Amino acid sequence: MKLLGLLTVFLIFIFLPSDSLSQLSSLDSLIKGKNSLNSGNFQKAEEYLTKSLQEFKEIGDYILLWRANAYKKMNRYEEALKDINELKRNYPKSPLIKDARKEEIELAKLLDLPELEQLYQSFVKEYPEEIKIKFDYGVYLKEHEKFTEAKKIFKDIFITASSLADQAEKELSEKDITINDLIKKAKALNNAYQFKKAEKYLMEVLSKSNISQKLEVFSLLGYSLFMQKRYSEAADIFKKSGEYYWRARALLRAKNYETFEKELSNYINSGDQKISEILINYANIKRRNGEPEKAIKMLKMVVNKYPSAKEEGLWFLAWNYYLKEDYNEAEKIFQELYSSFGKLKYLYWLEKVKELKGVIPVKQYSVSFQQGDIYSYLLYIKGKISNIPESMPINYQIAIPKRVDILIKAGFTEEAIREIKALLKDNRNIENIPLLSKILYEIGDYPTSVRLISKIPGKFNFSELLYPQVYKDTVLNASKRININPYLILAVMREESRFDFLARSPAGALGLMQLMPETAKKEGKKIGITLKNDSEIFEPEKNIFIGSSYLKKLIEEFGNTVMAIAAYNAGEKAVSSWLKNNSYNDIDEFLEDIPYAETKGYVQRVLTSYFEYLRINKALTQETISNIIKTKGGNP
Repeated sequence: MKLLGLLTVFLIFIFLPSDSLSQLSSLDSLIKGKNSLNSGNFQKAEEYLTKSLQEFKEIGDYILLWRANAYKKMNRYEEALKDINELKRNYPKSPLIKDARKEEIELAKLLDLPELEQLYQSFVKEYPEEIKIKFDYGVYLKEHEKFTEAKKIFKDIFITASSLADQAEKELSEKDITINDLIKKAKALNNAYQFKKAEKYLMEVLSKSNISQKLEVFSLLGYSLFMQKRYSEAADIFKKSGEYYWRARALLRAKNYETFEKELSNYINSGDQKISEILINYANIKRRNGEPEKAIKMLKMVVNKYPSAKEEGLWFLAWNYYLKEDYNEAEKIFQELYSSFGKLKYLYWLEKVKELKGVIPVKQYSVSFQQGDIYSYLLYIKGKISNIPESMPINYQIAIPKRVDILIKAGFTEEAIREIKALLKDNRNIENIPLLSKILYEIGDYPTSVRLISKIPGKFNFSELLYPQVYKDTVLNASKRININPYLILAVMREESRFDFLARSPAGALGLMQLMPETAKKEGKKIGITLKNDSEIFEPEKNIFIGSSYLKKLIEEFGNTVMAIAAYNAGEKAVSSWLKNNSYNDIDEFLEDIPYAETKGYVQRVLTSYFEYLRINKALTQETISNIIKTKGGNP
């Protein structure tokens, strides 16, 4: 075998053109140069990178930056600076320009160059989001006794939600920070989901006298409290800010229905069109609390009073009639909705209500399959969609950009990803997106690949990119060991993290299947995986096995895949309470009536992805869909 391998290599070299052999040799030098830099052998790095520079001028900016780093590590700062200047001069549109300018500042510091302040100033002006350099600039100004300019820099950092904001605050005195600064700071913190911290600064503003921006401060504080789920407190604050929509929303979340009803006429008379959303929400609460007639009355008012909410109002009106088994009224409205808007959702429930009435259609008809629409699969069960087309492989004819090609051949994955992202930023030509998405997939940047292909109109023509089958060996092993469908694992993973193994949610869920640390530790022990620290949850194999095990447990607990998916998102207690307080004849009714909009959307997306994975793998049938959607205890 070893002899055969050597013979193969020998034959390749014999038959390769001389220019190809030369490029292979140069590529080897390029790889050795980068590897030497990474391993700390800077002399060798310089030697190999210098040799590669003439051969690979297309990526000369990368080579120059790497060689500059090697020079800097060898304390040859002037030569490093020369490479940086050459990079800036010869590659002005390079994605490395920002990094090069950062290096330029570092080298100017080391060489104590007089133009350092000018370099800081121009960099901060062009890249205001680079807080670390901005902070260093502030320190530089302070050290050179330019206190006024330094304070301006520190204040600019303070009003952000960045990790250096607290340090910047320490550089400022109380009199340096105005009320407007505190308000800007609170806005930034709210936008960064740091609601508790935002509350602290807003309370500081309110402690001061003669505040002209009280309404704005109350509005920001109310939002901060609302997002902390302190709904009663938020409702009190929104009353002070005079925001009917948020006041009403907070009262409903606090389940303070008595106060809500007392103020209901004020909300309706406010003229705020967003109140329609509140009224629909309250109508649903009334219906769930066993008062369907009051719900219907409120929904009729929405339909008549709020033109922008007419479609949504009609839908919930029809749904109320359907659930109270007034099928004639439900049918009329479903028909009106389908005739007016043509959505498959309305057609599905129109057909369902006809079935329940025992109506035999006079004329059979079918509609076109719409990929990505959950109701296409539901209508397929009913025979209204005659067939679901198979996924077809796509040939990619466009040539790979030269710079990307070289970086990939050299195995410089991170640099290739960076180059592709730069290409996308400069040129959003849709024709190039499938190829670039494919390249990203091949080199392992699954999250960017999926997000990228998802943005184009013809995304469903690229099923293997839109629904990639990644971490396949681990998924199949988990599927066999835990006895759960591998395509369901992939579907959950896709919707939870877009296959980003380092994903972290604002709530603290981690990894591919977005596991909360406590859940991961508890479920991991059941299958022999002991997690010593939270960082292990990011490991793909552990995350997939634990997430799959937890999902299987939920399927067994609820007896149905749809309910299990809902519990995976909203929690077991929430789903148990929905089932306890509502009576559903079929799983499609549960799917349609999930109270949390976020969970409902999530479940529909996971199911759609599940069906797409089955379709791509030629495993999608009417029976499969029916087992998942309709029959309790169906095979997961």
